[in-house]
Amino acid sequence: MAAAQQQILHRVVPLVCQALLASADDAVWLDGLVLLASAKLRPAMALTSSIWLPLLLRGLDRARAPAVVGATLALAAVVAETLEPIKSCLLKPLRALCADDAIAHSDAMVAAVGRLGLRVRDRHGAEVGLGAGGSVRSAAGAAVLAQRAATAGDKTPLDHPILADIVQRNVPPRARSVQQAWTNTLLSSAHEVSGVWLHNLYQATLEACAVPEMVITHRLGPMLHDELFQTAFLKCYTEIDGDFRAQVDAALARLLLTGGREIGKALLDLVGFLDKEGIAVSPEANEAARQCAKRHFEGDLNNAIPPIVLWYAEQETLQDLSAENVANLVEINIRNGSASYDSAWGTMKWLQYSFDILPEPKWITQLSHWHTALKTQNERDRGKATTFSSLNTRLICHHALGQYKEGYELAQTHFDVLNDHERRKAAHWATAAAWHTGDYESMADWLAFHPKGTSKSLYKAIIDVHASDYASAFHHIAKSQALSYDELQIQLGTAPLALKTLAKTELLVELQEAIAYRSRPAERARILETWRARFKRSHPDANSWLKRLQVWTLACAPTQPELQPCILDCAKLCESTGMREAAQRLLDKATPETWQPGCKVEYTRLRLEWKDVSARVDEDAMRNVRQRMQLHLDLLLDHHKIDRRALESQGLGLQPVTAATGLSQRQQADIARRYHRLAQWTEALQGHSWTTDPSLEVYTYYSLVCKLDKDWFTGSYSLSQAAMHVYEAGDFDRSDTAALSAYVVPAIRGLFQAVRSRDSPERKIRVLLRLVTLWFRYGESSGVLHEVETQLAQTPIDAWLLAIPQLIARLGTRDRALQGVLVDLLRSIAFRFPHAVIWPLLTASQTRKVEHQNAAKLIMDHICSMPDGVRLVSQAELVGRELIRSSISWYEKWRAMIDHLLPRDELMNAPWAEVADMWDEDIQRLQAPETPSEAQFVQHFGDRLVNVYKTLVKYRSTRHPNYVNTAYTKLFTLDAYLSQWKAPGFKLDLASEAPRLLALRDCILTVPGKYDHSVTLDDQAFIDGFDAAVDVLPSKQMPRKLVIRSYKSDFTFLLKGNEDLRGDERIMQLLTLVNTLLNHDTEAFQRHLHLLPYEVIPLSPEAGLVSWVPNTQTLQGMIAAHRAKKHSNLSDKELASMLGYDPDSPDRMAKTKLENHTEMERYDKLPVEQKVRRLENALSHSEQSDLREILWQRSLSAEIWIRRRTNLARTLGVGSIVGYIIGLGDRHGSNILIDQLTWGALHIDFGDLFNVARERSTYPEKVPFRLTRMMTNSFELVAWQGHAVPGSRGNFKHAGVVSMTIMRDNRSTLLAMLEAFLYDPLLSWTADTHPSTAQETKRAKRQNAVADTRQAAKKNGIAPEASQRQSVPLAPLRSLAISAPNAVHEEVEEAIGSPYIEGDSYMAKAGGAGMTNARALHVLAQIERKLAGYNDTSERPLTVKDQVQELIREATAFENLAQGYVLGWQPWW
Repeated sequence: MAAAQQQILHRVVPLVCQALLASADDAVWLDGLVLLASAKLRPAMALTSSIWLPLLLRGLDRARAPAVVGATLALAAVVAETLEPIKSCLLKPLRALCADDAIAHSDAMVAAVGRLGLRVRDRHGAEVGLGAGGSVRSAAGAAVLAQRAATAGDKTPLDHPILADIVQRNVPPRARSVQQAWTNTLLSSAHEVSGVWLHNLYQATLEACAVPEMVITHRLGPMLHDELFQTAFLKCYTEIDGDFRAQVDAALARLLLTGGREIGKALLDLVGFLDKEGIAVSPEANEAARQCAKRHFEGDLNNAIPPIVLWYAEQETLQDLSAENVANLVEINIRNGSASYDSAWGTMKWLQYSFDILPEPKWITQLSHWHTALKTQNERDRGKATTFSSLNTRLICHHALGQYKEGYELAQTHFDVLNDHERRKAAHWATAAAWHTGDYESMADWLAFHPKGTSKSLYKAIIDVHASDYASAFHHIAKSQALSYDELQIQLGTAPLALKTLAKTELLVELQEAIAYRSRPAERARILETWRARFKRSHPDANSWLKRLQVWTLACAPTQPELQPCILDCAKLCESTGMREAAQRLLDKATPETWQPGCKVEYTRLRLEWKDVSARVDEDAMRNVRQRMQLHLDLLLDHHKIDRRALESQGLGLQPVTAATGLSQRQQADIARRYHRLAQWTEALQGHSWTTDPSLEVYTYYSLVCKLDKDWFTGSYSLSQAAMHVYEAGDFDRSDTAALSAYVVPAIRGLFQAVRSRDSPERKIRVLLRLVTLWFRYGESSGVLHEVETQLAQTPIDAWLLAIPQLIARLGTRDRALQGVLVDLLRSIAFRFPHAVIWPLLTASQTRKVEHQNAAKLIMDHICSMPDGVRLVSQAELVGRELIRSSISWYEKWRAMIDHLLPRDELMNAPWAEVADMWDEDIQRLQAPETPSEAQFVQHFGDRLVNVYKTLVKYRSTRHPNYVNTAYTKLFTLDAYLSQWKAPGFKLDLASEAPRLLALRDCILTVPGKYDHSVTLDDQAFIDGFDAAVDVLPSKQMPRKLVIRSYKSDFTFLLKGNEDLRGDERIMQLLTLVNTLLNHDTEAFQRHLHLLPYEVIPLSPEAGLVSWVPNTQTLQGMIAAHRAKKHSNLSDKELASMLGYDPDSPDRMAKTKLENHTEMERYDKLPVEQKVRRLENALSHSEQSDLREILWQRSLSAEIWIRRRTNLARTLGVGSIVGYIIGLGDRHGSNILIDQLTWGALHIDFGDLFNVARERSTYPEKVPFRLTRMMTNSFELVAWQGHAVPGSRGNFKHAGVVSMTIMRDNRSTLLAMLEAFLYDPLLSWTADTHPSTAQETKRAKRQNAVADTRQAAKKNGIAPEASQRQSVPLAPLRSLAISAPNAVHEEVEEAIGSPYIEGDSYMAKAGGAGMTNARALHVLAQIERKLAGYNDTSERPLTVKDQVQELIREATAFENLAQGYVLGWQPWW
């Protein structure tokens, strides 16, 4: 009933708004605004802002009566919370109103701007809402608002005259009862026209529900019927009982079986809706719904199916795991569209392996696996098409693969023996094959059987154009365009079909242009240019491009030079998608009768031949193709009269090429492309020995490419890679200036050229990071540094914006010349983009490394010399300092310091003699508090802390143990007092914590993380203010939810203290790069695979901001809330089973004072077999269906349910694979967020990276990522049925395979970024550091992961003092001590594996090039091992599918899930 009430309120608001907008009477407006502000409509107002916001803006008009303006302001104050995300749209009207002094300082205006948190000034410049002393004058306005709200709340909506009038005019004078309404509709025979019968049922149900608002709103139009009917039916159904309810159930059963498809679909949705609400219909009605859903199974695979049918089919299959039901599930997933194709493929494999039933070729064809479908059909037919189904499948596959000749021959052989029905179905494919093979006579014959529609008229127009019958062609084009419009109207809800129709309309336009090309020679140049531009912008789809080129060749020959680039691009695309025959046919068509040296068609043919022979590893054929490319290049050079030996003699070295100076830039680029192929192919033939080749043939070719075409990204980057390969293979000493000049300097030059090229930012970031690494690895050489300075002068400054964190991290370099060049670069960046560097510089200025501090301050001083620079820097320092102050109060700071000091076992184990020195600085701060909050702390605890400090000073000089006893007693008492500070969930007042933030005026500082260099400065999001109230979130670290206001929008952040977020910032860079790689991959793009990175802005080494992700809930929180709603004690039983208590006696466990550390120690000593049994016992208490139930219940429709379920599985799949690669651990339920709108999974808390969780000494994790039964059971049925390993089929597995493929294919890109992390001196994991307070708080944060579990356990008897005192024991971070170079290399070999290190190992070469950080190098070598296909136990590289399958097996294995810190990780959830 809550859903019904919500929909009722939801419909009242539009009615009131409609009445007000239609009225000009101020009295009506006043009454209507008060009604909208009433308390009863408050929930509805939060859901209908798009409806009442225009009304609100109209009310804030100076032309309105003052009373109306006041009432509108009062409404704005009431709905301030709803307006929070969009309140900036009110600034303009409020400012206009404030030009009137009477309105500006009225109570209503003061209350509105106070509640909205907006800063508005009157015409004198005074801020509205502030009195003479700066105090907020909103009490009077609040009182007026409260009075109005109370008055409005007394009146029910129905008592209001406006609504009463609407009710009187719209509600029938005597409402029908439910029995009367359904007797004449639901219980009657269905009308001949289903739509009419359904309309009558909807109307009768809505009237009978006796809710006036629903009765009225449904009359706004039939579009609302579907939204309101199910809610109204629920209300009516729950009010009836006895015989009439039995009649209704019988009627539902009868109509589901006999009512037709439209009625059946509506009632299937209805029964599904009742199931979500927990309302059960009769068994007969349920059985009828099941049969009705089965009736929808029948039909062609191309016919769409109602989404609700999938839900019924899965329920049916769960009850009966038969081959028939699984086969039905395959077809239903196929008919649900491309979003369910991965589920269909997995279900098809389930049918094949579990029931030994081979998949139907038509299924495989529909899933676009053309080669597999053709192979399966050939195996089934033994090479001959014996049935029409076989013929049709072959025709479709040959068409999709571009094998038009084969399809044409099939049609020639079999078309005449088909019956008329079969000819109509095969005519489209036969006609298309005839068109592409140029047989227009057969095309016309087969077209006669083509069904009427857009395609038939299009083909007729093509035949007419070929015959030069333009009048008939225009007739058929016009007819096809009219039909396509009708088709689009029908297909609007079916994206794939609509896209096909749109593609046909594009062909019709180009057919008209082909006619114009043939008939109007003067326009040919323009038309060719239009075609080329359109082709370049179009989506790369091979079949669409082939059709487009076929239309063009109706007008001009394929050998036309203007069309050649398009034809060659299409040929390359066909080759890459497995359409080799189509690619060869295109090249044959485009080959000129007499070709010039350097012919692009011949060049492309050689490229495609090489791809084929290299894939087959046919070395003889590879040498032959290479020789032909050499001959091709020789002829081109001879044509340009260039001496090849003279040209290649200028390849090595830094001097430019003079042998080709007479050529144009385009001609030099053509030669460069051919030399690049020669270099690649020679490298492949020579193997790894190319780096030691005395002639350096490959390196010479790459060097020539870079010199001939300086604007080509690929050529420049290839040179840098080749140069460093040769340098590393030569094992040169760093003091060898000749080697540095011969290899390192060209490598750096190549990288700079790549940065300057016109390429995508995602490729440039890889180059920039590699460049920064080489620059600072070899920059101590004067030759290298000189080259860097020269290239920096030629490189645009904005190119470096992508690598600012890495540049600033290098400020601490001890080489003065190197640091000077970097500082000059950062000064140049700061001069052009000061807002881009101010926050990273602020962080660097607060590091403990003096070199970093001084260099950062030097650049900030440079900013101060710029206009408004002093103001910018001072504001940044103020905001940063106050945000850091707000991130952790003195109460929290001192409590952490004391808690860290107090010993856990022996009193004298604590470093008491060192405490006084560690406290010196903090004790001094107690003497000068800067905020009211700090002053209050000093007042309460200052004297006590100073007293303890003095006691410890005495102990330091005397070492008398009595002083320790005294200090310990006082500290223990202080710790107890400090523990009672504000509990999580409280709000902090910035006026007390950081008053300078609230006093900030005229800020020219952009909101952290929101600066966009591509947007003008005036359009940037500048800080306008801060919300005074700051929420403290309920976790042990108590992060703050902070709102920063801007004139553009309000931005919400999580303010975190005692945490170094610089590593998280780098990880977000990596995730953004992975997202870009996913977006550029066809398979990933089609599946919408993506990660959900968020912005991280470090403010100092101990604090930072994280952008707030709205509409999310933790995985653990969702499950806990769902069980709490059902009042279930399952959680208690599961916990009892894991801890070895009797699950049937929760009271006994509750009486036992559980203590986490003790329980985990006891559990950890158990053998693995017993741990597995305990986990099995915990899982036996339920079906682990909570998440599946939440997903179904929270989805408004079956379509949304399918979309959300697919998105959940896919985002978890991508996140799991990426997390595995970077060694992300600690994936408990509170570290995975679920977007409540899209159900995308978001990972947070990257504290345990690089296999730290798996390698710690206590409670190490064994799983590569989180994939519990609760999670797999929420995926599609095939993911958790029919396979011993859950998650092995379906969307999760496919997303993982695609993601792993992309990451392995882009291994060098990812490792280049991770190598930059390795050399980042600001990241603690890459330095030889000792445990610090920051690391301890990091460890405390990881202990927090079990907060929810502790709360659950507390109910069962955990002692409060135990939860306060005991911490989760975690292994200390592994030492990062520097190793000797030989030890490093041995560690790399061990990590990567000797078979692989002999190959093309990125990190092995890096290790041999002077990397000496053993731990970091070992970590990155592990990552490369994963990207090469090795898992923990594999001795040889695995295929992508095998690797992902093995990871899924490890993640779901009970022997792995049962280990680790299970109380926090909760593997049963």
